[in-house]
Amino acid sequence: MQTEVKIREREPQLVLSRRFELRLADIGRVIGSGLGQAYGYLAARHARSTESPFVIYHGIPGPTNLPFEIELCVPVGADVEAPEGWQRVELPGGSFASVVHVGSYDTIGAAYDVLDDWIATHELVIAGPAREVYLSDRSTAPAETKTVVEFPVDLTAALQPVG
Repeated sequence: MQTEVKIREREPQLVLSRRFELRLADIGRVIGSGLGQAYGYLAARHARSTESPFVIYHGIPGPTNLPFEIELCVPVGADVEAPEGWQRVELPGGSFASVVHVGSYDTIGAAYDVLDDWIATHELVIAGPAREVYLSDRSTAPAETKTVVEFPVDLTAALQPVG
């Protein structure tokens, strides 16, 4: 894993979006199936994704295998309509603390630990749910899989006096 945390500015982004409630044991199957559906829809319309797909975690997977919610996002151009069961939404831009994880998804928790520590050390405030941006395709070997883990952050919070 690369442990260098960077701040990335994101512009507002138009995506095909679909939310799923799932358990951690089902996450790979749900993401794979969802991306297959979205990319199949785009291919049938001779359209393309404009950037790498990502997941927004609206819940936190835990050791108790309780259900949590994710939002699968596929960036698209303005001319793409949403398929059934999906919606086309514009996500707001902002500042994101991010780190690149290289390795199996089983070890991605280390990237979250690095980000949490870095954000706390720099006295920033997390401003929304975590994202995982998938840079590698399914054929990539697990040890070589690249995933960006990021949190939106409020950069002004560190500049505000306390009290």
